[in-house]
Formats: sequence, structure tokens, C-alpha cells
Amino acid sequence: MAYIQMQTLSWHEGEIGMRKAMRAPEIDNPTVPALSPQLAHHLRVAPLISIGALDADGRPWTTLWGNGEKGFAQPIGEGVIGIKTPVTGHHDPVIEEIFGKDVVGQKITRAEDGKGRMVSGLTIDLETRKRVKMYGRMLGGALTMNEDEVAEHEEHVAEVQMVLKIEQSLGNCPKYLNKKHIVSALAKPELVSDSPHLPQQAIDLIEKADLFFVSSRHGEEDMDTNHRGGPAGFLRVESNNESGAVLCYPEYSGNRLYQTLGNLRVNPLAGLCIPDFETGDMLYLTGKTEILVGPDAAAVIPRSNLAVRITTTGARYVARALPFRGIQGDRSPYNPNVRYLASEKAPAQVARTTQQATLLHQVKLTPNVSRFRFSLQNAATYKPGQYVTFDFSSHLDMGYSHMADDDPRSINDDFVRTFTVSSTPGDPPNPVRNLADDEFEITIRKVGTATDFLFRHMGKGSSARGMHELEVPVLGFGGEFEVQQDAGETIAFVTAGVGITPILPSLGRLDYSRLKLLWSVREDDVELVLDVLKQHPRLAESLSVFVTNAKEGSEAVGKLKGTGVVQHSRRIQQSDLAFDREVQKYYLCTPVPMRKQLMEWLPEKDLIFEDFNF
Repeated sequence: MAYIQMQTLSWHEGEIGMRKAMRAPEIDNPTVPALSPQLAHHLRVAPLISIGALDADGRPWTTLWGNGEKGFAQPIGEGVIGIKTPVTGHHDPVIEEIFGKDVVGQKITRAEDGKGRMVSGLTIDLETRKRVKMYGRMLGGALTMNEDEVAEHEEHVAEVQMVLKIEQSLGNCPKYLNKKHIVSALAKPELVSDSPHLPQQAIDLIEKADLFFVSSRHGEEDMDTNHRGGPAGFLRVESNNESGAVLCYPEYSGNRLYQTLGNLRVNPLAGLCIPDFETGDMLYLTGKTEILVGPDAAAVIPRSNLAVRITTTGARYVARALPFRGIQGDRSPYNPNVRYLASEKAPAQVARTTQQATLLHQVKLTPNVSRFRFSLQNAATYKPGQYVTFDFSSHLDMGYSHMADDDPRSINDDFVRTFTVSSTPGDPPNPVRNLADDEFEITIRKVGTATDFLFRHMGKGSSARGMHELEVPVLGFGGEFEVQQDAGETIAFVTAGVGITPILPSLGRLDYSRLKLLWSVREDDVELVLDVLKQHPRLAESLSVFVTNAKEGSEAVGKLKGTGVVQHSRRIQQSDLAFDREVQKYYLCTPVPMRKQLMEWLPEKDLIFEDFNF
């Protein structure tokens, strides 16, 4: 192979426009205008290859080929590669665009104009988290369907051979790639839907998908196929009307080349394929795109600075389409939490303010739980059960970084956090409140970057060496999870760990004789229980504590004796909730798995809960 390895391509207008919009610094385009050694090697070892092509209307479509075997693609000449692999025998839109529909026997196609059809691709090995992009022109190809084999195995698999002249190649980083081991499987494609209005199976697939492949084009000059990955469900469905579904996803922090987005900026058309590695189903779709930047992105997907919306104009859902399956491995450590649409879950707080909360002091209750008191002008305006939204970005945001293996989740972190306020508001005056009207408290567990930062500060006036006054911007108070009790009504509150905090501001006005409080804690958190009882001694008559990991003769558990609480050294069981008709309304503030279990145990009760995953 003869090419100049140091030669690079110029940016086109779409990429330049995206870089200006995102205020990215100028860098050279690292794309190699030829078949690179990296691509030549990866062709031989990658078990999958995603291919993009255009239909007669110029719309991109994307597919995914392979059957678990490596080496089905390799260099065969001067900048030329060959692909030979089993593919879905029916309903693959890329196959149909290249070779036509209803192929029987063998169909051969050649580049009639001497230039060849535009084809983009991505070799990908999900087990090693490696991928290499490529673009070229199709010199020729053949599709063969062996009907005898189909009849014998009752499967619909064809073999495709393709020869491409590579014009561009580029290796990509491993961020957002979730590991999967690819194995061969039977393909029995069945067309479930051929409409831009998606069937329920497609919606279900999108809900659990942790990757998809996307193709785009830049006029008649080149194409791009790439991978988008993240946590399961990162691709969201905005709507699904008869005219077509609308999808949206956040663009996570990447290498800032903006090659896909640059294409979409000048040609707002994209083709996606979303594989189901468990069932072999595949969703193919093509549609019009809209790039959302800054406030426009955050208005659709809160906490996002960049997002893409796709309005579907064509789609196919094909069951059992793929001649391979994927066995799930480790998730990418770079995956952020799922970012929900604003229409699905109202953002905690969007409006930015300049109001600052000053940390007064920290009280350590357990090794990993502390109570923090802050002063804030008009702090008493919050309601019981609400959360406060802090912005730690001025303290923690270190600016752009492509990779950060020491703290991978910081790459997409906006450092905005919400914590339930655990103190009683003072406006209107409340007799049990022991804070000034410009003060509030949060009781939190040390679980991540922001809380770890807070735990390192003891508060205003601390004499600890190296300590200084801490001020944190507050974006506001929000939420509606208020524990309410009508006259003569008996309610239950079931919680775990620091999930106790939403009820604390309401305790002063509840009838303890008509409160059933079930609290599951670990042995390390018993001191948190004792602290709450110290502030609210009468709560003991309503409280049952379940210590889940207590050892026999535990000193911590022994401290609960004599407090008046009902104590168990086990998890909460269904029988513990058997209050008959005495209780109809249950407040649940637990981790999601525990909440699902409680909902199964209480199918006909009035259950009130808030996700708290803002």
C-alpha cells in the first residue's frame, strides 16, 4: 500500500460550523485519506462491520453485518478491501439498495461509472472496545442466496461479497462502548413493520438499546458511519405519530471532530440501525435531523448542551434479522446516567441564579452520612419534602477533556446536584424549627464527586487546617414529594438509608399514633437513626427499624435498645406491611429495586413516590 501517512484532509463547512458553534479549538483533521494500517489490521479482527449507503432519494440507511467470525473483511490490493460475510437474506435496506429486492441465486453489481457507489463503514469489536471508520467507493459486489440451504435450515441467510476502494479512514476512541461477545445464530427475518410509525416492539427495543449505528453524508463528496453508545435507554422517543416517530439523543462529550454532526449540519438526513443483541431483531430507520445546541438542547433533554432530534421518514422493524447475538459484558465507565426528555420528567431546575449558599457546619453522623447546614437568603421559602439544587461546576469543572480514565464520569458531568432538604421550613413559623429563617439543612450520603467535595468542608469558621469558607450557587428549590396526613388518617412511610429525609420536615405536624414508619438501614447507619430519634423522640412509637447486615452482638444495634423502636435484624418482608385496611396510603422512598418489590406487595394501595433521579 502506498500512501502518505501524515497527509490529512481539510475540514468541510459543516464540521467548521459545528466547531464554531461548540467553541472548539482549531485542530488538524486526523482522518487519513487512504486505507490506514489501523484499518487494515482491524478489518482482520473485527467481528462486526456497520455499512451505510444511500437510497434513490439520497437518504442514508445503515445496517450491521457479521456472524461472530473474525476475518470476513481484509485488504486485497492497493487501497482496496474485500468483504465476504453472511447477511440477512431479506428486508435489509442497504442490501436492497445495492443489489435490489427479491434476489434469487446470485446477483452481481459493478461500478458502471467507474467511480462507484458511495459506501461508509465502521469496523467494530465490542469485546475490545475498538472501532475504525472508513469511507470509499464500491467497485463491485455479489449477493448469493442458497435456496437449498434455506429449505434445510429454515433460515434466511445470504452471502454478500463487496469490494471497496477506501478513500478515508480514522480510528475512534473507546468511550461509550459497552462490551459484548459476538456469537453466531440463526437468522429468520420477519418483517413486522414497514412504516415510519413504529410498532411497540421497536419502542421496546429503543427503551433498552445501549448503542446504535448512524450514517450521514456530505453531498456527493463522502459519507460517515459511526457508533453512538451510552446507558441503556439513552435514545429517547419524543413522539410516535402516524406520520412518523421522533427520536432524540444527547451527544456526549467526544473528540470534538464533529464529523457526523458536520454532515448533518449541511445535509440534515441520517440513517440509523438499532440491533437487539438478545433477540436478533433490528430496527432500521432513516429521517430528517435537527441539531440542538445550548439552551435548545437543554430545553428538550435537560442537562444537555448538544443533542440530535430525528424525525423518521422511513423505518423497518425486522424480527430475528441478525445471524449473530451479543453476550453482554462490562458497561462503559464513561456512561453518564440516562438523560430523560423534559416531556418525560420535569427538570429539577433550569434557571440559573447567582444566589450563593454558605456552608455553616457539617455534623458527621456515620462514616458516610453527614448533616450540612447552610445559610441562604430567603431559605425558608421551601416547602416540606422539596429538594434544593446546587451547582458545583465552579468548584469541580476542570474544562474539556477527551478522556479521563481516573474519573471517567466527569467527562459528561455538569456538576448540578439535587438533595432533599431535611430541615423544617420556618415560613410560616413552625414551633419545631430550630434554625434561623435564612438557614436550611441537607442530610446526605457520600456517594460521588460532588458529595465527596462537600464532605471535605466542615463549614464557616472551621479551625481545621486548610479549610476555608465554602459558598455554592443555588439554582432553587423544587419537587412536590410532601408527606401529608388528613385528620384521622393512618399513613405508612417505607424507606431505606437516607431516604428518610423527605419525611423529616413534616414530622412536627404528623399524628405519630397514626403513622407506620418502616426504615431499612445497614449497621453503619444506625447512628443516623439515633440522631433522628434525638431530634424527634416521640417518633419511636411509630418506628420499626430493620438492620439488614447486623452481626450478632453488634454494638451499633445494641444502641437501639431502650429507644422504644421495634427492631429487626433482617430485611423488610411482605408480612411487615400487613396493616389490613388500617393503612391505604403508602409513601415509598427507597432504591428502585426495593420500590418495585414493594409495589408488587401492595397492588391495590395508594402508593406515592418520587424518582429523585434528577
